[in-house]
Amino acid sequence: MGPLLGVRNLQVVSLRRPPILRLTLGCISLLLWSGGQPSIAIDTGEIAEKSWISNPVARHVACRVEANTPSVCQLAGFEDTYKELQYKILSLPEVGLLFETSPNFRTMGTDPKSAPDPIGPHQLPFQLTDPSKKVVYVPPFNQWPSEGSWASFTYIVVAPPDEGDNDGPVQPSEPGLAVLTNAYGGIAGSDFNLADGGSGWTISGNLETVGGSKSSGLQHQAFAWGGLNRYVYGVDEVQNLDFATGLDLAKWYFEASPAVFNREALASSYGGVIRFTVRSQYGDFRSLNDPLDWVTIECESCDSGHGARIVRFVDESLRWDGTEQTVELFLNTNGRWMYDPLNTALDFQYATECQIASVLTNVSRIAILGDFTRGGEGVAIDDVAVISADASLQPAYPLTCQKGCFCRHNPGLVRPTCC
Repeated sequence: MGPLLGVRNLQVVSLRRPPILRLTLGCISLLLWSGGQPSIAIDTGEIAEKSWISNPVARHVACRVEANTPSVCQLAGFEDTYKELQYKILSLPEVGLLFETSPNFRTMGTDPKSAPDPIGPHQLPFQLTDPSKKVVYVPPFNQWPSEGSWASFTYIVVAPPDEGDNDGPVQPSEPGLAVLTNAYGGIAGSDFNLADGGSGWTISGNLETVGGSKSSGLQHQAFAWGGLNRYVYGVDEVQNLDFATGLDLAKWYFEASPAVFNREALASSYGGVIRFTVRSQYGDFRSLNDPLDWVTIECESCDSGHGARIVRFVDESLRWDGTEQTVELFLNTNGRWMYDPLNTALDFQYATECQIASVLTNVSRIAILGDFTRGGEGVAIDDVAVISADASLQPAYPLTCQKGCFCRHNPGLVRPTCC
């Protein structure tokens, strides 16, 4: 008998009676029964993957919060047979306080909105008593809102046992994410108002000048220029051209700050927009590179760890001639995002809602193209923001995608990261 290749958790055993002899060497056990053939059990040490709970679902939501204002956040859950669900708070916001709604707000909708005492860490998991499944968030007192969200918290929904089976098991959901955005729905953003090295932004893909000095470093300007007010820019002084096509072989990009934009809170941005203002300092915009992958969003952990990338290319509905322009791209299928097959033999396809949602759930990179022209150019950007969908559209994250997709490496598994 030849060697076994790619064995995974192989066990050849008899369940009818225990063996009379067991010999173990490392991960291999030889089992011998009386009057029977010996059998082998191999322990690979592999840890079985946890099953993803697709029903019920605690929906991802985004709730807008103004400074110094107690704000109501509507939670949402779903169960396939429409059972009445219990809602439990699993974690509290990093800053600010979370309250249950007050009795007068539940009955009359009047202030004060919140109960007298906030939910404390010692009370977790905290079961909500408001039948409308609302909580009240109070942001830090006398504090200016940031360009992004105030904080976030997680919660679950619990489905009761089936009717007639009071002793049956209850079924909790996977955690849902509630993101407490600023007043205009901002989840993550950079306005570059501080001269702190570009708020964590960098530039990639630019070449060095003769002598080794960088021509590509991100520069900050602390003054207004048209609609740009304290902005960052990059310049392209060295080009690596393909002499056959005249196109740049290496394009340069503005790379978003990982500390600001690579956050789980972006999961609640589905259905919202990514917005930024751009203006060229110089460059010949009659001679453009091709293709122009203007905005790229990546997720390293998606597709079972193989990675995923969605790209918004310049096309007939999205152009730029170098003049000042505010770009706003929908973070859903209306945004015309293309899904990168990560295989040069395959063509880009329009991204599905679950492909977009999966990437937004665990963003590892956001890049904005600066290298539009075939020659040198200078490009400035300002006020980059990822904004949630309107409150009337919440929960905007697709239910089907939050339930999960079948994994290509193992069709028996369902995961949101497999979308």
